[in-house]
Amino acid sequence: CIRDSLYTGGQLAVKLMEEFGVKVAFGIPGGQTLSVNNAMYDSTIRFVHTRHENGAAVAADGYGRLTGEPGVCLATTGPGATNLITGLGGALRDSSPVIALVFQNKLPDAGRGDAQESDHELLFGSICKKYIPVRDISSLAWSMREAYRVAKTGRPGPVVVDFYRDVVENQKAPYIPMDPADYCYATDCVALPASIQAAAAEIKKAKKPCLWVGNGVKLAHAEEEIKELSLLLAAPIVTTYNAMAAVESSFENLVGPRTRHGSEISKAALEESDCVITVGSTLTAISTNRWDLKIHNMIQFDIIPENIGRHYPAKVGVVGDAKAGLRSLIDTLKADGYQADPSYRNDIFARKAKWAENVFSGPIADVNATPVPPVALHMELSKCLKENSIFVVDAGNPGAWTHITDFPAGTTYMKPVNYGNMGFALGAALGCKEAAPDREVIALLGDGSLGMTLGELETISREKLHVIVILVNDDAYGNIKQEEKFKTGTENYIGVEFPSIDYVKVAEALGYNGTIVRKASEIPQAMEAARASDKPFMIEVKLDGSYTVWPSCF
Repeated sequence: CIRDSLYTGGQLAVKLMEEFGVKVAFGIPGGQTLSVNNAMYDSTIRFVHTRHENGAAVAADGYGRLTGEPGVCLATTGPGATNLITGLGGALRDSSPVIALVFQNKLPDAGRGDAQESDHELLFGSICKKYIPVRDISSLAWSMREAYRVAKTGRPGPVVVDFYRDVVENQKAPYIPMDPADYCYATDCVALPASIQAAAAEIKKAKKPCLWVGNGVKLAHAEEEIKELSLLLAAPIVTTYNAMAAVESSFENLVGPRTRHGSEISKAALEESDCVITVGSTLTAISTNRWDLKIHNMIQFDIIPENIGRHYPAKVGVVGDAKAGLRSLIDTLKADGYQADPSYRNDIFARKAKWAENVFSGPIADVNATPVPPVALHMELSKCLKENSIFVVDAGNPGAWTHITDFPAGTTYMKPVNYGNMGFALGAALGCKEAAPDREVIALLGDGSLGMTLGELETISREKLHVIVILVNDDAYGNIKQEEKFKTGTENYIGVEFPSIDYVKVAEALGYNGTIVRKASEIPQAMEAARASDKPFMIEVKLDGSYTVWPSCF
């Protein structure tokens, strides 16, 4: 009988992960972790060892963002644990459920200066949703279930569970199964009818409504409701970066994203609106140009009450699940016989057409220029993307230029938006492909980010994952190089330039196929080769880094 069997703490932790439905865990083993690692041999969980703990953390982040279930990463005490911190910061700021298992030395030796000792509570306290130390096996099952519950509920985020070595190695306890539904309760958190009525009343008074869509729409799976409300109101849709591709680019009312680098037309759509309906956005500095955007008469939907009115005054606050709240608002407006005036929407899109003529023309859009101009790259890439693919982007310029990429229906877009942690794309692509092996996964990153995570190319290859890696190579930390010039007015660069490297040869040595692209017009052929490859594939794009995103490129 399972209740009569006794398990070590390490075995019990693995039993709990099986209870959660964990299929894969990412990490690097150490002496303190072996009791958990070894227990995975007889479990349904596969352990994927990465080349750096940051790779494990962002793989868990990517897994969590994609599936909504906590991605799991693991690291030993001290330096192993500290290497997780950056990746967990990205998961926290972009609302991704992660469970990080870290390990301490034996409890009697705590504070005595044992090997690799560090104060994990101080280290992780500001960078996770909750830190849970496990000092005795009697609290282990509760601690693991608490981590799962906290990571998933409310605004998702990372939770750190810190095991003392003697707990996982020497102590034993029975495993008493539970259904996760009994301790991780998912509720629709329906908004109060009075708040829906107040929102409807404000909308009916507006002449120029606009929808501002954030990551909460993706978390609530409210994409169809957003589109339905937009059509009902004849309202333009502006997204944050975290909500990119929540609405396919071909949707008739989609203006595009608004971030610190653009665009003029999305800024106008928001600032000229007399009723901005904000759904599932924390209105961070990245989305608002450090709160410089002028927003009027805002109706704010959010599942976390503290977010309502935090950065901008809310005329009406609607607390609850975005999908359920939008459904109620749509039904209320329809029942009231709401009739839209499309004048504002038509004006914005007439201006968008002129804006697009300017953005997609000139040398920056020359598909035969070499090296490759950034707009030309994304024009050609847009032609190649398939429905239901996963598009993982790193920080810096590679992500900034995706502002103009066209994403087909069903695309999952992810980027380290609010924490801006470089070294994200390869690890996150690893996590996504492990979670969804049948979906196409594309990782877009710069040579700066690749230099930080080069080893994870080998991890992807070792795992035999067909990931398409698009490397945009300008031999520099391009975004910072451009910022230096913008802010100093000179080209006296410091600390931002690299020698030219043929990264395809590096990738081939690690088990990839690949090709170098020197003209954007070569992108479609390169993508065909990547899709036909029996190995992971690198497309190295020789990018013209002279085109700057500073201060605003759109």
